[in-house]
Amino acid sequence: METGVEHLDVLIIGAGLSGIGAACRLRQDHPGRSVALLESRSRSGGTWDLFRYPGIRSDSDLYTFGYDFRPWREEKAIADGPGILQYLQDTAAEYGVDSLIRYHHRVLSADWSSRDSRWSVSVERTRTPGPGPDGRRPEPVGTGEILHLTAGWIFNAAGYYRYDEGYTPDIPGAERFPGRVVHPQHWPEDLDAAGKRIAVVGSGATAVTLVPALAELGATVTMVQRTPTYILPVPAKDPLARRLRGVVGPERTGRIMAEVSARRQRAIWVFCQRWPALARKLIRGIQSRAVPEGFDLDVHLNPPYRPWDQRLCAVPDGDFFSALRSGNATVVTGRTTGFTEDGLRLASGEDVAADVVVTATGFTVQILGGMELRLDGVPVNLAEHVAYRGVMLSGIPNMAFAIGYTNASWTLKVGLLTRWFSRLLTRMDEHGHTAAVPVAPAGMPTRPLLDFGAGYVQRSLDSLPRQGTQAPWLMTMNFLADRRDLQKGALVDEHLHFSGGSGTAAGPSEDQVEDEDRFVTLESGLRLCYRVEGPDDGEPVVLLSGLGLDLASWPAEFVNGLVSAGYRVIRLDNRDAGRSDRMHTPTPTLLHQALGRPTPGAYRIEDMADDVAGLLDHLQVGRAHVVGMSLGGMIAQSVAAHHPDRVLTLTSLISTTGARDVGAAAFSTKRRFAARPPRTREEFIRARVAMMRHLSGRTHPADPVAEAELAGRAWDRGAYPDGGRSRARQLGAINASADRTGALAGIRVPTLVIHGDRDPIVHPSGGAATAAAVPGSRLVTIPGMGHYFSPVVVPELLRLVTGHLGARVADSA
Repeated sequence: METGVEHLDVLIIGAGLSGIGAACRLRQDHPGRSVALLESRSRSGGTWDLFRYPGIRSDSDLYTFGYDFRPWREEKAIADGPGILQYLQDTAAEYGVDSLIRYHHRVLSADWSSRDSRWSVSVERTRTPGPGPDGRRPEPVGTGEILHLTAGWIFNAAGYYRYDEGYTPDIPGAERFPGRVVHPQHWPEDLDAAGKRIAVVGSGATAVTLVPALAELGATVTMVQRTPTYILPVPAKDPLARRLRGVVGPERTGRIMAEVSARRQRAIWVFCQRWPALARKLIRGIQSRAVPEGFDLDVHLNPPYRPWDQRLCAVPDGDFFSALRSGNATVVTGRTTGFTEDGLRLASGEDVAADVVVTATGFTVQILGGMELRLDGVPVNLAEHVAYRGVMLSGIPNMAFAIGYTNASWTLKVGLLTRWFSRLLTRMDEHGHTAAVPVAPAGMPTRPLLDFGAGYVQRSLDSLPRQGTQAPWLMTMNFLADRRDLQKGALVDEHLHFSGGSGTAAGPSEDQVEDEDRFVTLESGLRLCYRVEGPDDGEPVVLLSGLGLDLASWPAEFVNGLVSAGYRVIRLDNRDAGRSDRMHTPTPTLLHQALGRPTPGAYRIEDMADDVAGLLDHLQVGRAHVVGMSLGGMIAQSVAAHHPDRVLTLTSLISTTGARDVGAAAFSTKRRFAARPPRTREEFIRARVAMMRHLSGRTHPADPVAEAELAGRAWDRGAYPDGGRSRARQLGAINASADRTGALAGIRVPTLVIHGDRDPIVHPSGGAATAAAVPGSRLVTIPGMGHYFSPVVVPELLRLVTGHLGARVADSA
């Protein structure tokens, strides 16, 4: 590591909408962190400083486009560019972010060091040349002066397009055209539109904005479009906001309208996706009343795609349609084949007269600001990486990026991901981690990063990262779902790996410790999380958890008691639980679960037993005591039956044989399992506490306070909302494995079966059947115990188990 090089805790690339938002969040939540924003240009504001074309405005309402921590207070819901730029600069000043911006700094490359857990960043100083003859403000150019710094984290807020180069299609014959050809991204300040014939090529938000603005400046405007767009008039000032302002004031109005508008946007998008034919009909009805008489809707406003397959263009107070009705603007639809001496020619042979041609044809996509990324000196191909929660990329440690919504306000997503990023930094501080990296499952199906039909996106998909087909690898465009996940949901899942301390690797190795958690990838490709406690020379005891539970569900007193007795305790998260891999096998339906029917393609209890054997191989453990509760008891039985040479003793707790005529759950328990799965941390805690109180019974009821704390820890370890699919797949394993009675008859190791006489989920007959099936086994029934290890019964449980394990030693002696 270089000495004398400046180090930053967080390096933010870009001082636009996303960069300023991220810096403000860090100022609020992490005031002690060293933060800098590197901006290649001479001014902040990003897009809103770059674009200077007439009429520049937002295409989303500012209530949702503004920051959640600083509501939009103005009356206009659709604001112009200068107003938005002023809002950004005022926000930066209010939160002290303006002093963190370093202008004329362009990031060229960043190289992650696994040894040092930090990025080494190369930065070039830039300069902004003076305006050209046409008054156009050029973009910065490099000076060749290179600076070096290091950073713990990079937050890339450079957007997804190049500032120095917009996209202009190849239109033949440009040399024949004597007029000016202008791209909106670089609007010349000396262009006087009055009295000129201006052809605007394009049909997106920029073109729809330019047409009425240029017409108002005195130009005769023709919008030349190859493909029509959905265009809708909206009020420039929201009527509801206008009424609210007089009642609750601008500040509260902004906050209320942000929520209202976000839900309104989502409702409109869902409506268009669910009922596209009806949505098209409604849009067409609105347009028919807005266009001038004789306007051909079937030609000029009849897109070949469904509403919201591409972004819907909102025009404040219908100014686009007003320009058409005034006679100063027209629309021509057809493919442009080339320039003429007097303008443009279409494939139909029609000519469009023009003194100026504006190519409002989109952006040139550029991800991460065009910087070069390397990991330990090896170049990164972004197309090989997958987005994680829309915030990070698989395999790339300590780097977040900002890409907003394509079907709603950009800032809605940016606000959520910066909150998630802030929470992640807090968690890493609490646990002493220095690196976090998402790890995508091997062979996971992927699809393009942006499911958006815009041409500028489609042209660049091959060079962009990918996204998965399900959470957390899905780039969801649903603000309400993202808010549940990123702001209120579990921060950590089994895909996000941590390392801590100097000299550790960025991503966890096969046996890397994360707090007490360790990881191993088995030969099957399954990644298991496990913990090992106790003396290295102690006899190993494997503890297997129950349905939907993680390794931390074992009572601490029980685990500590085994360790104190000299045993080496090995706990693992079963597949589909805790921080171990989630499976991609079929998920049983509620009907299959209720009827106990096997689901084709489901994994089995025997597969989970193989996982245990694989972990013992990894730990170089020949034989171990195997102890399992509930589902874990079934797995333990299967290990003893199918891997007899790996087992010293078997202990089956509150479990059953899989025979359908024994161990059936009470109806009250089945009804609880059929309830809607929790979607937030709070819902999960409430549901877990209620379930544990039910399972514990009346004799030794569960302590709600203690269970709430345990449930919160379980959520934070990986019980993130997945609609109950993980637990359902584990239930599917039980149903797929059916009756183990015959296999249990072959077990020859000492076996202890423990059950409670008040068990509401595995009837005591299940324990009795298990003991009857295993030759020479011992059955102990604990009075008053339900399907729950109450602190009252744990000492007795520990005495029974340690006595059982110790008896083997005595027998062998």
